[in-house]
Amino acid sequence: MPARVSVFATCLVLWFLLSGHFGVADLVMAVFASAVVTALNRDLEQLSEVFRHGWRLLAYVPWILREIWLANLQVVKLVLDPRLPIDPVLVRVPARFSSDLARTVFANSITLTPGTITIEAGPDEFLVHALTRAAAEDLLAGAMARRVGRVFGESGA
Repeated sequence: MPARVSVFATCLVLWFLLSGHFGVADLVMAVFASAVVTALNRDLEQLSEVFRHGWRLLAYVPWILREIWLANLQVVKLVLDPRLPIDPVLVRVPARFSSDLARTVFANSITLTPGTITIEAGPDEFLVHALTRAAAEDLLAGAMARRVGRVFGESGA
């Protein structure tokens, strides 16, 4: 709720600063317009969660980019190997985050990493398709969940 109040107050202040009119009709219009803008932007509470964890989320980016790069190399090796040694597996990966944003970041991180894709999101776990057993075991080891957990101040596993 505090995010909505701050959006409403910011809109109200901006209205008066930009219009320069302070009559009764202007006050009514300012309140109405600010309320409409606040109602249409109710998802800003989720955006404020991103900003609250912004620095830690930015610190996570180099790590996930490295993981994506390493997974790309592993997939290239698999594809170029004449034996094509893939061993697809479905695995349930614990995802016990209380925040929807943390769950989303974790699921997207899995999917962004080549060789793995989040198929289904349950309340406490994700069903993940992995191209190899090694990729599945890496996910089950929990390094990615711990990293996401650190960003959002949760354990996740």
